[in-house]
Amino acid sequence: MTTRHEHEHEDPSVHSFILAGRETVFGYHLAMFGMAEHRYQVVLKYDLPTDIIELYLKDRAQHPNSWHAVRNTQDMVLPPIGDGAVTEYPARLDRVTQTGNGEDRVWEPLSEGFTARIERVLNFRRFNDSEGFPPHLTYLIYGEGNEAHIAHRLVKRPHYEQIITLTRTPDGITPADLANAVELTIPAVPDDGHNGQPWTTRPLPQRTYDALLHHKPGTAPEPITLDLTDERWWNITTLNI
Repeated sequence: MTTRHEHEHEDPSVHSFILAGRETVFGYHLAMFGMAEHRYQVVLKYDLPTDIIELYLKDRAQHPNSWHAVRNTQDMVLPPIGDGAVTEYPARLDRVTQTGNGEDRVWEPLSEGFTARIERVLNFRRFNDSEGFPPHLTYLIYGEGNEAHIAHRLVKRPHYEQIITLTRTPDGITPADLANAVELTIPAVPDDGHNGQPWTTRPLPQRTYDALLHHKPGTAPEPITLDLTDERWWNITTLNI
């Protein structure tokens, strides 16, 4: 798990984490390939104040076509989160509404400042331009209990961000798998560079897909079934800058 890059300066910046989950709230970092401070794929388990969770759930129910994000209110860099040196930071809750593939976005603050506490870092990986595209769609699966979400595993331009909540945690997934955001692949759909062009449409139009779960390197993948429901985020624009 890479947390530092020794040869590229990173300026403190604002980082938004798209939220998923009701019983347990997780955050997914919005990445940007073209900015050193945002060249990370990060998934966190949050421990947010009760009133912030209540506000998030209420506003989510009232605005089902928008998303919600935790956004830091003091500029910061991400490596100390990956290292475990930073476990909380000052933040606010935003409602995010976007059109199309992210061409236009409106960020609306919903809360006063609060402390965003990080209970667990599930995934923290800096992008490596030498890494090749996988042959098939690859996602990280994370969550807790019977709530599970998948996020597209990012590699390099041109790629896409997508978070999808599942109807339930698939059979064969262990609590440890969810807690470590293990990878799964969808053999029916290639992800081998997309002919050098960005994805402009969602690559998973169906509700059910066969997938292979990769518990850990060196073990045989386990067949599972993904039942998709809410898409929590989709983006090809700022990611590929």
